[in-house]
Amino acid sequence: MKAHNIRLRPDRLNDPLATCFVGKLSSAVFVIWDDIPDDVDTITVQIGRTEDPDTHQPRPNFTAAATKVEGETPRCFRAYLSPFLFPDTSDALEYHIIATDDHGNARWLGTGPLIVRENPANGSPVPPEIIPADTYIRNPATGLYHKLTAAVNEYGELSIDLESEGIQR
Repeated sequence: MKAHNIRLRPDRLNDPLATCFVGKLSSAVFVIWDDIPDDVDTITVQIGRTEDPDTHQPRPNFTAAATKVEGETPRCFRAYLSPFLFPDTSDALEYHIIATDDHGNARWLGTGPLIVRENPANGSPVPPEIIPADTYIRNPATGLYHKLTAAVNEYGELSIDLESEGIQR
């Protein structure tokens, strides 16, 4: 999946929009499409936030602008959501699609569940190691620990190596 496809149904605002899963400090793309009202000029995506950890008070939503994708039928908008919009893990957030009509009035087009999961790279573009650096396997027959390493070749094939000499821990 290249993007989260958000299908709008303004005639059914009581139905939640699609559930979106994103990674903590990861970017995301929302493609908003289907029954977008004809008088809508702009769309924004509001991203819910966790409460303030110090005061336990609600914090204002983050907002990202969506751009109209020309030539698409049905009409659609695309929103790039930066990594800083997802600073905390939570399974209780929501996102909201808000439009502005050609008279400048805001129009709510729907809300959906937003689940932010832990990112194994902790928001870093550096991929995590295949196996953590200090992974040892204990041989119950000898009581020694053998270091386990792994590598991926240019074909995506995984190879595992276990050191033959063990150590005591």
